[in-house]
Amino acid sequence: MSWKFVIGGISHETNCFSPIKTELSHFKERGYAEGEEMIRHFKGTRTPIGGFLDFCEETNSEVFPTIFASATPSGIVEQDAYFTLKNGLLDGIKDAISTYGEIDGVLLALHGAMVVEGIPDAEGDILGSVRDLVGPNVPVAATLDFHANLTDDMVRLADGLFGYNTYPHVDGYERALEAGEFVARILKKEIKPVSYVIRPPIAPAVVPARTGWGPIKELMSLAFEYEEEPGVINVSVYGGFVYSDIHDAGLAFLATTDGDLKRAQEIAAGLARKAWEIRHQFVANMKPPAEAVRYAMEAPRGPVVLADVADNTGGGASGDGTEVLRELIRQDAQDVVVITIPDREAVEEASRVGIGGKFDAMIGGKFDDNHGAPVRVVGTVKLLSDGEFVHRGPMSTGVKSSMGRTAVIRCGGVDIIVNERRFQPVDPEVARSVGIEPRHKKIVVLKSAVHYRASYEPIAEEIIEVDGPGLASPNLDRFTFKHIRRPVFPLDRDFTW
Repeated sequence: MSWKFVIGGISHETNCFSPIKTELSHFKERGYAEGEEMIRHFKGTRTPIGGFLDFCEETNSEVFPTIFASATPSGIVEQDAYFTLKNGLLDGIKDAISTYGEIDGVLLALHGAMVVEGIPDAEGDILGSVRDLVGPNVPVAATLDFHANLTDDMVRLADGLFGYNTYPHVDGYERALEAGEFVARILKKEIKPVSYVIRPPIAPAVVPARTGWGPIKELMSLAFEYEEEPGVINVSVYGGFVYSDIHDAGLAFLATTDGDLKRAQEIAAGLARKAWEIRHQFVANMKPPAEAVRYAMEAPRGPVVLADVADNTGGGASGDGTEVLRELIRQDAQDVVVITIPDREAVEEASRVGIGGKFDAMIGGKFDDNHGAPVRVVGTVKLLSDGEFVHRGPMSTGVKSSMGRTAVIRCGGVDIIVNERRFQPVDPEVARSVGIEPRHKKIVVLKSAVHYRASYEPIAEEIIEVDGPGLASPNLDRFTFKHIRRPVFPLDRDFTW
């Protein structure tokens, strides 16, 4: 049996504390494809869209691609940009209905933490518009990021939501296959899914909520046990994205069963109770920049990864924070690579003086005043590049990316990779594309919270999380929250639930 499926998606993780407003150009710069271009770009990749395409091929189904758009996490999304993208997705669905007469299902790759001007629950809005188009009887399923802020509208409007089970996110492809198989079972009338969500009053920072360690690992294990029960279709654990600062931001547990709402409620409640019992484990232990650099310099072997977690562009920070770089220069650290600092002006200056030329300019600290002041760097331009590379690690495998024009500047014993675009350098191919092998460095500085671990844990002697400044800081006391429900742990400690 074959079917006619529409695929597409809009993805953004919104940090409402970021002053970098997200425009249409940010989506087009990082990841935008429409129509047949989606198939060319994602076919053969281990991404959600790649998973949808493989599912359709395996089931001999026709696929109608609409649009897929993704922007680097940043501030609130402009309304005009959002409606341009949403209308593109909806127009694609209309074209599919016009072409086929009717469609059998919709498969979407969403994030779950996108906030638009005047629309705090963008994914709920997207799913509502899709549902209005296709009606109540066409199955709609979506993949969601582990950091989705799951809302009641999202659960009500989709037949099934399939959150990543991993952070670092290395299973988007598998969750897309699962979503496709789920829709196929509905179409074959094998299941009648019902879902239930519970959001305990816990909104952790992202750093202590990785799935391979601590409380989330324990909760994931329990979720997998529930999934082994007959009649249980899917159990998802969502870490949420506290920096979105919407009412429902934070942990959520979603259970989907075959017609058994009572069991779905029991499963979600059981996970929520367990999360509350172990809530105090959601704490990050970090070293201040000076101590972290000194520790790494004294380590007997490398590479020692210094994760500048608060300046994680993947969490909406600027990525051009300077406090770790400042300490590296001050302490005369040797055999270091900093991956990366987005600074268009620095790239321009490096291009002007050329390879081998003397570089003397301020680097970083230019997007905002939340990540440290610019640092004067005096050194030599070692390399200039177009910044293009292909992901070879476990995340986004096979996807071509560009960090914009790029330069490597050597200052004493520190190689600094500067580039034009904000992005999260989770893959060692970023450094390898400019001739640097991270495995051979004593110290590797990364602007990432957790995703880097998928590629760097196998090659690092040690990983140190650095307590620097930034808009993705795990220290939530540094932020003034306005919209998240209260009380909520760990923003509030002395309350019962």
